[in-house]
Amino acid sequence: MRKSWIVPLGLVALLTACASVTPAAPATGPALDGTSWTVSHLNGKPTVEGHPPTMRFADGRVGGTTGCNTFSTGYTQDGARLTFGKDVAMTAMACADEAVTAQEQAVTTALATVAGLRQAGTGLELVDAGQSVVFALAPVVDKPLEGTTWQLSGVIAKDAVTSAVADGVVTMTISGDQLSGKACNTFRGQVTAKDGSFTAGPLMSTKMACTSPELTAQETAVLANLQSATAYAIEGDTLTITGGDTGLVFTAA
Repeated sequence: MRKSWIVPLGLVALLTACASVTPAAPATGPALDGTSWTVSHLNGKPTVEGHPPTMRFADGRVGGTTGCNTFSTGYTQDGARLTFGKDVAMTAMACADEAVTAQEQAVTTALATVAGLRQAGTGLELVDAGQSVVFALAPVVDKPLEGTTWQLSGVIAKDAVTSAVADGVVTMTISGDQLSGKACNTFRGQVTAKDGSFTAGPLMSTKMACTSPELTAQETAVLANLQSATAYAIEGDTLTITGGDTGLVFTAA
């Protein structure tokens, strides 16, 4: 004799609930907004000494340097998932040498492969879809404004940055309320720099002739920009001094 079983609907629902799999909580990742980093390794290889790329995350955008030019693009973070925008804005300065140029190309290519991030000690690792490390990031340690020898790397005019003249080294140091430096000529004067605000001048300089029109134009631009500047910012080894849409970019020597 065949027997039939009647199972109450409430019991069916209970058994079904017990058998179901609880969804895993989404993976979490360290929050990027408001953080700054130096790229120590790119695709498993150390970055070029003296020209490390940097990344600064704020308000849905990442900006920094490739070790040569500055770049900016959008980013999206969802827990441990991370992607960068396809459109990358970049300045167009000539890089120091072939190794730095190659690094810049590798950085821009690698941005498109990033799919996630994870903590790695005090640093971060940005990984691709297969969890291979694309960028290894270390926390940025800003150079002090005072006591550092700053070397000119670029001149800002509106939205463009022109690289420093190759055969003309321009340096600057700040100590207390005094600024001094050397282009074709040595120069010095008073400076007030605090909490991002910057004023300098009037600057006095020697009167030697530069050896080329390009060096003369660069020296003129440096002195003019320093005396019209209103703000400064330091990110790692980079000092940017600006006044309106003009300014100067220095690198710690």
